[in-house]
Amino acid sequence: MNFKMTKIAALAAMAFASTGAHAVLTSSYVLSIQNDAVTGQDSSGNDIVVSNGALLDSFFTMGGNKTKQALGTQYAYLDNGTLMTLTGANQNNLATFRYYGAAGDNAANTVTMGTSGISIISASGDTALINMSGWKVNWNGVNNIPLGTGAWSAGYTSGVGNLTCTAGSGCAVGSSYTLKYTATVPVGDASGFGGVKYYLELHGTVAAVPEASTYGMMLAGLGLVGFMVSRRSGSL
Repeated sequence: MNFKMTKIAALAAMAFASTGAHAVLTSSYVLSIQNDAVTGQDSSGNDIVVSNGALLDSFFTMGGNKTKQALGTQYAYLDNGTLMTLTGANQNNLATFRYYGAAGDNAANTVTMGTSGISIISASGDTALINMSGWKVNWNGVNNIPLGTGAWSAGYTSGVGNLTCTAGSGCAVGSSYTLKYTATVPVGDASGFGGVKYYLELHGTVAAVPEASTYGMMLAGLGLVGFMVSRRSGSL
């Protein structure tokens, strides 16, 4: 009987886990933005890197470069621990930073722009195209700087982020990802930054958001285990 009980419990656990075993990235997942760089300021007030760990850094650049040039001027790190949803719904601002000594954040809450939030356009194997047409930046008191158009580098489409996961992972939960995106602030934009080129590079891991069906399967499995336990107890 102990063997049977162990087998039933294992099957219940497998039923719970299998709901997250998708072959490709889906909207039931979220992207955890990671970065372990510690920044500070020197005696002149310039932003500097105090220490950097093993994680790949999430960052953005301005001015048309896709590589980091000078911290606090040509690029800025994005903070660790925020989550990007993929459902197309509006979400809170995420990934704060300091740029030219002033605070800012990348925003995916698109209410003011009247467009959808971040979502999956298509996904296949270890890659996906992400709708980022509502992406914008708030910086130094200037809000809603639009960065949803104006792709400026080969291999990029306006409003679309290119996501790649660990080879062979199928973008399953726990796999690492890299998301790259280019955009240009529209010329004449009210923010005063019209024509400025922007490059975003995010790193992190894919995580799952439990759905109602997931909980249902888990509870069903646990209920089956409980039923078998009660039968075993009654027969003693």
